[in-house]
Amino acid sequence: MRTTCPYCGVGCQVEPTVKEGRIVQVLAPDIPPNHGALCVKGRFGLDFPFSEKRLLYPQVRESRREPFRRVSWEEALDFVASRLLAVLRRRGPEALAVFPSAKTTNEEVYLAQKLARVLLGTNHVDHCSRLCHSSSTAALSRSLGGASMTNPIEDIWKTDLFLVVGSNTTETHPVIGAMIKKRVRQGARLIVVDPRYTGMAEAATLWLRPHPGTDLFLFNAMARYILEEGLWDQGYVEERTEGFAEWRASVEGYTLEEAERITGVKRENIALAARLYATTERAGAYWAMGLTQHTKGTATVQALVNLALLTGKVGKEGAGLNPLRGQNNVQGAGDMGGLPDVFPGYLRVADQGARRRFEGLWGVGLNPQPGLRMTEVFQAIPQVEAIYLIGEDPVTSEPYQDHLKAKLEALPFLVVQDILENETTPFAHVVLPAASFLEKEGTFTNTDRRVQRVRKILEPPGEARPDWWIIQELGKRLAQALGRPWTLYSGPEAIWEEVRQAIPEMLGGITYPRLEREGVRWPCPEEDHPGEAVLFQARFNTPSGKARFIPVDFTPPAETPSPEYPLVLSTGRVLYHWHGGTLSRNSRLQEAYPELKVEVNPKDAERLGIQDGEIIQVVSRRGRIRARAWVTERTPEGVVYAPFHFAEAPANRLTLDALDPISRIPEYKVSAVRLEKLD
Repeated sequence: MRTTCPYCGVGCQVEPTVKEGRIVQVLAPDIPPNHGALCVKGRFGLDFPFSEKRLLYPQVRESRREPFRRVSWEEALDFVASRLLAVLRRRGPEALAVFPSAKTTNEEVYLAQKLARVLLGTNHVDHCSRLCHSSSTAALSRSLGGASMTNPIEDIWKTDLFLVVGSNTTETHPVIGAMIKKRVRQGARLIVVDPRYTGMAEAATLWLRPHPGTDLFLFNAMARYILEEGLWDQGYVEERTEGFAEWRASVEGYTLEEAERITGVKRENIALAARLYATTERAGAYWAMGLTQHTKGTATVQALVNLALLTGKVGKEGAGLNPLRGQNNVQGAGDMGGLPDVFPGYLRVADQGARRRFEGLWGVGLNPQPGLRMTEVFQAIPQVEAIYLIGEDPVTSEPYQDHLKAKLEALPFLVVQDILENETTPFAHVVLPAASFLEKEGTFTNTDRRVQRVRKILEPPGEARPDWWIIQELGKRLAQALGRPWTLYSGPEAIWEEVRQAIPEMLGGITYPRLEREGVRWPCPEEDHPGEAVLFQARFNTPSGKARFIPVDFTPPAETPSPEYPLVLSTGRVLYHWHGGTLSRNSRLQEAYPELKVEVNPKDAERLGIQDGEIIQVVSRRGRIRARAWVTERTPEGVVYAPFHFAEAPANRLTLDALDPISRIPEYKVSAVRLEKLD
């Protein structure tokens, strides 16, 4: 039976074969978006639902000093409802937070944010996009009025130049990476901007290797050069944008000479990249965490947006601005309102018209104040007293891990709802066992806005239940106690029908029967609408219909090297693992990549007397971890690279919790560290 892969945002269609309760083979149908292709995670990493760490029964305890005790679903849900209600009545909605997950379905995220807003009255709603593409969402929303890839994956075959920035695409989105490399072999050109020598850099026509955290200066310098040389699209700028004059003045100081000094990239290569991008009509920009996970992540994405507007690259086939979303349903989680400042469809909670729409649909008055972001909620503990956490593992994924653990220790009430034990479950008061993607129905939305079906292939083990069922049952108890409306749905399709009713201009034409054939992209307002492939061809989704240039200035990273901590640490992923490793390290993939390896440049290794394969310590101002040294030129001199998948050697013990002032995303890509040999 066909379903959707639960790993990255590509949304590959998979056909797992199950025998005697085990996956013995995974095939892929020849339909979009992957057309039969799969990466190693989709082929060999889908067996995590059979892990020994599977959560099978509801568990409850009054305090963390006590052991968990197994209880019935009735007792567990009654306990959660009573504790949440006690906090609500004593402290009000601002003391409660609900975090849905980009690993759950659209229907489940919709229901979780509805529970938070309708029953608990709180907009403290967020999910893991806060830690990956919240910078992209902020920049794209304020300039274009939309927060997604502007072009479909299929446009890769129409693209003549790729600008890939801060994305190790061949390892994090392997199917898209393979498509780009194939298109390059057909004659397209590829510019890669990345401090590390990745598989994309290996295939590049031009590889720019800036110092970590200097991409913004690079883009502004490219823009200034394009202006100087008269390579910009004057007609496009005049007809389709606003704010140009103020922005143009803001890039005057970004000369090629100064860019070379700041970024370390030769001025002639910056000029060449700018010329190639400006003069290639079908040039598409693709980016990921290397661009966003900085204290100036929003500003850096904004600089890239400005560059695309200057050269007329948005609203055209084979071009556009295309953030590669990390988790399987991170696009859908945002679409469904899993954010503190928007309802489903990105309608703002502070907007009276938006509130009226959802108040009419849900039958209750709604809180007009935007909530706290996930990173802010954790900082607000214990003023925030209760968190309902669905499918997330913040102990692994949040920065400055030891600080977060101390915060969770101080949290009066934590509910963890998940499929597997993880690093956060020991901090919980209640653990609720959820069904995996193999064991439920619903939809995911992939990185290019394609809504696709998730189909039930197996029965959940033990007493595990689908997230939508758990949320609905909890909501029923809260609604009864509060006297507020709460719909009981017959299943995920009924929830989806309400989503279609809530945001018809976006999803009204997408039905379950229609998705039986293949996925459909939004916006899709009518059932006979094909789904919009390229966004903003006629107008932008702003009040004026024009895209906005927004000036941004370069600032250095929050933490820079010092004599005590002379190296820069950057974190990320590897091909064989995904996110915090909770899924991939409980699958066959663990055999292929069983331990943390930290990349060290040969010159740094020689200076420190470190041998390839040696166990070393990586130390920051916040903690230390042990890891195996991988001496390689993939990482530049002065920089070490650590994947964050390994709970026993957590890279995020080292990272700092400095935040972007707009998106509140942490600075994962630049932390000051030193390496120590073990005695």
